[in-house]
Amino acid sequence: MNEALSLIQLQGPALARGQQQALSRPTLVARVRTAILGRLASVQSMLKQPLVANYLKQQKEFLADQDRPGFDESLGIAGGYGLTHDEVLAYLHANILADMTASAPAERDGCTSWAHSIRCGGALVVKNRDYRGEHGILQQVFLHRDSVDGARTLLCVGSLGSPGAFSSGMNSAGLAVVDTQIGTRDHGVGWLRYFLMTTLLRECADVGEALAFIAAVPHAGGGSLVLGDACGITACVELGHTEAPVITRSMAWVARTNHYLDAGMASHLLSPPDDLNNTSQTRLSQVQSWLALQGGDIDLARAQTLMSSHQDQGSICLHAQANSQTQSRTLSSVVYDTHAQTLHISNGNPCNSVWTRFSLRELVAASTATQAS
Repeated sequence: MNEALSLIQLQGPALARGQQQALSRPTLVARVRTAILGRLASVQSMLKQPLVANYLKQQKEFLADQDRPGFDESLGIAGGYGLTHDEVLAYLHANILADMTASAPAERDGCTSWAHSIRCGGALVVKNRDYRGEHGILQQVFLHRDSVDGARTLLCVGSLGSPGAFSSGMNSAGLAVVDTQIGTRDHGVGWLRYFLMTTLLRECADVGEALAFIAAVPHAGGGSLVLGDACGITACVELGHTEAPVITRSMAWVARTNHYLDAGMASHLLSPPDDLNNTSQTRLSQVQSWLALQGGDIDLARAQTLMSSHQDQGSICLHAQANSQTQSRTLSSVVYDTHAQTLHISNGNPCNSVWTRFSLRELVAASTATQAS
């Protein structure tokens, strides 16, 4: 059983917060470098292609122009770990590069995400993070406090060596966002999902503001977002590049796994959702059927039970294959309560791991008191 996760507090401007990652866990610096350079090695042949090199150059220019905090944070991460900025950005785009060259990553499944409004107000926003096994030891919970007056505090789950809400997050206004990976041919210059998620938490107070931002900007394409806010509004967004974002908004619940439901988006999928090696439809059906029965009675314990469930085909809780260090497995399960502003997270498979609670309100209050003293 894994140990409970502790908190990494990052404070100051974006560049400094990026640099602080390596300083916060110095014993893991070598592991971060190995993970990033290993992922780059798996796409090395793609990086030599002029089409790919030009795309990454355009994405870097887009990031510098549209998301300076994201640019600066990733620059700080690169410096802290002794990597070039281009290496970090190529690593963050690795899934897109594999999609663009019709060489889908050898991953087993992906993430399962959903959001459900709750009777007391707010919503539960939930995700099983199914990701490459080497990120198990790199997975952390981060508290981001910008030095700008009035800036929202962010509580994020991600990996050392990656910026902001690399997997999920919630801000001090009660907006939470989680994502899933979806392989598609529809990519281009625009907002990479990881930078988009962090920006939504930094700039938006609720789902309405987040959806307006998403609808107004171009996207790199690939994946989906599931959101919930303090008012109990939930939404999901399917992201493409030439295809406009497909937004579903609800006061009840939404759910997504690793395929598009919109027909236009689905026409760009790398593999059909009914592929026998793909359990995305099975997992989504399980979650949808379960959510439809909950009404307003949903709570943390029920959410944990669902995300810990197994079956012969399409287990929501995904265990590692024997002797596999890199293949996908469930690295964590998260349950954000946007009303209470709490995060409950398992460090490892939710069925057999320690769960840890973090209160964003308490963390903000403690940090504010420390600054005032």
